[in-house]
Amino acid sequence: MDEAEVRRTLAALHLDPAIRTEAKADGGRVGALLSVNGNGLDVQDCLLARVSPGATEVWVPPRIQRMSGEGGCTVGNALDPKPSPH
Repeated sequence: MDEAEVRRTLAALHLDPAIRTEAKADGGRVGALLSVNGNGLDVQDCLLARVSPGATEVWVPPRIQRMSGEGGCTVGNALDPKPSPH
C-alpha cells in the first residue's frame, strides 16, 4: 500500500471534519495520523498507524507522549515510534 492509497482509504472513511488526518511515506512504509485539536493543556487525542509490506500496526501513543509539546501525535512518530518513557 502506498501513500496515495492510504490517503484514499482515510478519505473514504468520511470522518468528522474535526478529525485531522495525515499520511507520509518513508522507505516502503506509510505512517498515518488521526487526531483532533486539543485545548493545548490536556492530553492530545490521536491514533497512529504504520503500514508496511505484510504488516499494519495501529496504536495510541503513551499518555506522556501525548502531552503538549511532547510530539507523540505526529505522522513522524507513526513512522519511527519514540521509545516509551518508562
